[in-house]
Amino acid sequence: MSEKLKATAAGQPDSELTKLKAVWRRLPDDARAYWSSQFASEVSQVKTRAELLTKFKINLRFDKQLNQFRSWAQDQEERDARAERMQENERRLKSEHPDWTLEEVRAEVLRQSYLETLATGNFKLGLAARKSDIAEQALKFDQEKFKEGLRTKLESGVAELATHIKSNPKAQAAYEALKAEVKLATK
Repeated sequence: MSEKLKATAAGQPDSELTKLKAVWRRLPDDARAYWSSQFASEVSQVKTRAELLTKFKINLRFDKQLNQFRSWAQDQEERDARAERMQENERRLKSEHPDWTLEEVRAEVLRQSYLETLATGNFKLGLAARKSDIAEQALKFDQEKFKEGLRTKLESGVAELATHIKSNPKAQAAYEALKAEVKLATK
């Protein structure tokens, strides 16, 4: 939502649709199941809206609002199911491969997301997986860049030190050890 719309909506009461979404999030599973069956049934939308008004004091005046809510609820259901599947996949992978690092598990979960995208044709999931993949690659690149900058600065400082200790064999040995440690520490 743009900042202008947020500012406009900031002092206004929640819409009826927003209220219904908030109620929906708090409903127990059996109540959600009831309402889902109502939305999918042959009951007229006028009657469904009247029941929502009676039970929750939410006045959806137009069929369009109920249709928008149904789409939102279905999307939420799909997101929840996908999140459950992904958690189950991660749990299964951890039990099948207890020696894997979290990075290896993440890579496999990402791979599974790509495969699910291809299998189901759910390209929103694929785009979300790709966005996550790109963010992770960018983070790795930034980390490597940081390490390289750190290594360069440390090596410059150590090289400067070398010019001052040429005549001292003990200091030269310590210098070589320090140089090796800098290389190891910034891999």
